[in-house]
This record gives sequence, C-alpha cells and structure tokens, in this order.
Amino acid sequence: MKWKTKITEMLGCKYPIILGAFARHDDTELAAAVSKAGGFGILTASYFKSEDDFRDAILKIKNITNNPFGVNFTAPGKIELTHPFYRYLEILNEEGVKTIITAAGRIEAFGKESREYGMNWIHKVTTMKHALSGVKMGADAIILTGLEGGGLKNPKQNTFLINMVNANRLINIPFIASGGISDGKGFLASLILGAQAVHLCTAFLATKESPIDNNWKQNIIEADSFDPKMIKSVCHFESDRPKMSPISMAAGIINKIISAEDLVKNIINEAEEILKTIGIQGDEINFIS
Repeated sequence: MKWKTKITEMLGCKYPIILGAFARHDDTELAAAVSKAGGFGILTASYFKSEDDFRDAILKIKNITNNPFGVNFTAPGKIELTHPFYRYLEILNEEGVKTIITAAGRIEAFGKESREYGMNWIHKVTTMKHALSGVKMGADAIILTGLEGGGLKNPKQNTFLINMVNANRLINIPFIASGGISDGKGFLASLILGAQAVHLCTAFLATKESPIDNNWKQNIIEADSFDPKMIKSVCHFESDRPKMSPISMAAGIINKIISAEDLVKNIINEAEEILKTIGIQGDEINFIS
C-alpha cells in the first residue's frame, strides 16, 4: 500500500515516519537505517564539531541509501551568521540534502536562509503558541510534541490528543504528530486526527542502530508507563521552568530491541492490518485533505 500525505509528497519518503533528533550522539547509522527502511532519517547537526565531520556523516548516509533524509538544527538561542550551522547549510546544499528541522526560539533568519537554497523547513515546537510562531516565520511544516514526549519539556505543553484536535483548527500548514508514539495504532491515529506524519524518538532509541548505550536501551525496555515515577518524570512539572526527560511515554510499550527497519515495518504492517479490518484496502491510502 502506498502511503500518501502532504509530508511524503514534500520530503519524498515512502512512509510518513520521521526520526527524532539525538542530541550529543552520533546518529548517522540510525538516520541512514530509517531512510533506507522508507521512513525519513534525521541527522543531528549539533553533534558534529567540524565541517569535515559533518560532511563525512552526510556522505556516509548517502553511501548507505539513495532515499532522502534531513538534518536537525537545534540551538538554545539565536543562531548568528557566524555560527557553524550556516556553513553546514551550504554543505547540505552542495550535497543535495533538501530538508532541515529546526528547534530554537529565534530561528527565523536561519530558516529563511534554508528556503533560499530551496530546502524544506520544518520547525519543531512543544506548545501551540510556538507552533503559530513557526507558521508566521514561514516554516513549511510544524512538528508539535505532546506532553507524552521526551526531550526538553515545557510546562505549558498540552497532550498529544489536544494538540491534534486544535492543530486542525489553528495551523494552516502541514503538522506532524509527536509524543509517545511507537506503534501502528499510534501512527494511524495521528494521521486520522489530521497529522501528515509522525515524529518518533524514544521508539528509535531502543533499536539496534541507536547510538545510546545498552543500559539506556534496557531502561526503555523495562519502563512501565503506569509507574508513578515515570509519569512524574515525563508528564508532571514541579516548577514553571522547562526540564529534560530522557524518554517518552512510548517506552511503556517497547519490549525488545529490534532493527530500525523492523520497527518501521511493524508500524506500517500494523496500521495496514487495522485499515483492512475496517474495509479500507487498495494500492494507496491518501491522507491529503
């Protein structure tokens, strides 16, 4: 079955499944594996300390797969013109990489620079207010992460479901669901609720190609999403200040380490079986509305 959404059309990937960024880790092998499997791999630019290392990672992915992939650029503040990320954009243009994801507060100038190269610009946020700012800045699509997600948490975050319901009302460009998604049911639910793709990080953390250590992977396997400690860690806030969560609520249903390819296949196969049970079959499933 062919999966057709505004994001698969924009990015050129087979499935609307996007890899999350892996701060402080070399995710080159994982990004390549996700793209090779038909998803959309994302390389994390902030890991690389030199132009040569960054280009080498790009070339390594291109040697593994001809499928498209993108690069994440995350910064705590404004990316000045002197920041290495601007040179990295030039390298992406030279190497034919067409998509970037940004996650930063004052990113407008950098995002618009990518548009000058003809790239797709996806902006990742945790609140609806910041999503609307991303639309205003000129991003092509928005990743909206729900409270169930990991990474840097914002005390003003809302849940995945509330995000999806309201994104349909308020966001006039394609939006991508993120936060606690790890299987075919969550994937399909996201698309039914209006998202044009899903954005997964924790689910890919536990794959064979993931660069994190085995202890962290084992913690994901053993996580219990009904454990009050985990709920407090991921979903509850003790102050108005943002904080980090090493995993999302997706960890509660991940029970073994598999390859990135198998994870993508499992998600798609489960979703297609669900569609068949409700009488939706054929060569193409079209979520473009």
